[in-house]
Amino acid sequence: MIPDTAFARSGDADIAYKVVGEGVRDLLLAFPLVSNVDAFFELAENREFVERLSALGRVILFDKRGAGMSDRGTGPVSVEQHSDDLVAVLDAAGSARAVLLGWFDGGATCLVTAARHPDRVESVVAYEVLASGRRAPGFPWGFASPFGERAMRKLVTMGWGQAAMARMMAPDWAGDARLIDWLVRYERLSAPPSGALRVLEDALALDIRDHLANVAVPVLVIHDRDYPGVPAAPFRWLADTLPDARLRVVRHTDGAPFILPSDDLVDEIEEFLVGTRSGARRELASIVFTDIVGSTEELAGSGDLRWGNLLSGHRESIRRSLSRFGGREVNTAGDGFVVAFALPSSAIRFAQDAIAAAEAMGLGLRAGVHCGEVLVRDEDMVGIAIHVAARVSALAKAGEVLVTDTVRVLVEGSGLAFQTAGEHALRGVPGAWTLFRLEVPAP
Repeated sequence: MIPDTAFARSGDADIAYKVVGEGVRDLLLAFPLVSNVDAFFELAENREFVERLSALGRVILFDKRGAGMSDRGTGPVSVEQHSDDLVAVLDAAGSARAVLLGWFDGGATCLVTAARHPDRVESVVAYEVLASGRRAPGFPWGFASPFGERAMRKLVTMGWGQAAMARMMAPDWAGDARLIDWLVRYERLSAPPSGALRVLEDALALDIRDHLANVAVPVLVIHDRDYPGVPAAPFRWLADTLPDARLRVVRHTDGAPFILPSDDLVDEIEEFLVGTRSGARRELASIVFTDIVGSTEELAGSGDLRWGNLLSGHRESIRRSLSRFGGREVNTAGDGFVVAFALPSSAIRFAQDAIAAAEAMGLGLRAGVHCGEVLVRDEDMVGIAIHVAARVSALAKAGEVLVTDTVRVLVEGSGLAFQTAGEHALRGVPGAWTLFRLEVPAP
C-alpha cells in the first residue's frame, strides 16, 4: 500500500513527505537532486526497498524544497535551508530523533543536520556524498571539472524528462522499457528542466567542509567502486575527516544506485545500525492474497461482538487450510491474509479450500494467486509478487480464485481448469496482465 502524502510547514514553504511503517527507530531518507515521493512508489522495486528498510524502523521520505510536491521557488537554496526543512519534516512526523540516510546532496544535508542539530540525529548513512561540489584548495575532487559541469548542464537542459542521465550512467537499462518509462515519468514529475538545473547548480555549489568537525554522531560513508568517473579518494577523505565515521566501498551492479537501490545497501545499513546482517535471500514462491468481500458492511450489520467471533473463526479456518496444504503465513491484517507456497497447485487448492470454509460460515472470500521471486529475511517476506497477488485478488468477486498467466502455465497438467478473465491493469504494477478464473474446484 502506498502511504498518503502529508505536508510539513518550514518557514514560508510546504515540504511533502510520507511515513511508512513503525518500529523502534525512525529512518529518514533524503533523496539526491530532485524527487517525487508519489512517483517514487510507482516502481515496484522502490516499494520493495522501502519495505526492507521498514523492517529496521519507521521510514520517512520527503521531497526537498524545489522538487516534487514541495514548494518549488525560483532561486538557489542553501544546504542550511534544506537542513531546516529536514528538521521540519521530523517535527511534522513526530520524530524526536532519527537515523538520516542520504544520497549525494541529500547526504550532505543529512551531515549538516547532524552538525547543527545533534539532539535530533542518531546516526548518518552518507551514500556518494562529496564534501564539496567543486574542486577547492585541499579538496582536489568535486563533482566535475569545468568541462564536465558544462556537459552536465547540457544533459539536464536538453535531456530532462527523457531519462538521459540514467541512460548515460547505466547503459544496460536502455533496453528495459518498463524502467525507462518510469524514469521518464519520475523526472517530469520531480521538476521541469529549469528546476532540475537549479537543484544541480545548488549541488555543485555545496561545500559542507566547515560543518564536518561538528558531526559527533556515528557516520557510515558508502561509495560504489564502479560509479562512473568518481574515485574512492574523496570518500576516504570524508570518512577520515569526520570525528566518528567508517567507509564501506561496495559494488553495485546496476550502475546507478541512487535510482534503483540494491539489496546490498540495506544489508550495509542493517549491519551499521544493529551490528548484524540477517541474510536476506531470494526464493521463488506462489503467493495467495485473500480477503472477505464486503467486510465493512458485514461489520455494520453484525455488530462488533458477532463480527469479532466471525473473524476469529475465519482466521482459525484459514490457518487450518494453510496447514493442510503446506503453506506459510506471511502477513495478516484485519480480514486479509498473505500466504506463500512452494507449489502453485498447492496455493490454488488452499485458496479453494479457504473459500469453501468461509462460505460455510456465511462469508464471501476471494483470492488472488501469483508466482514470482520474493525476498526472504528471517520470518519476513517482501517482493513484487506479493503486490501482484494483492492486486489480482482485488479484481475477484466473492467465491472466486483469480490467477495470473504465470500460474496458469505452471499448473498445466494438474487437473485444474480455468477460463479467461480478461486483460487488466494492476494498480502500481507496470504492464497489462491477463488473468484467469479457476473453473474446476481442486479435487
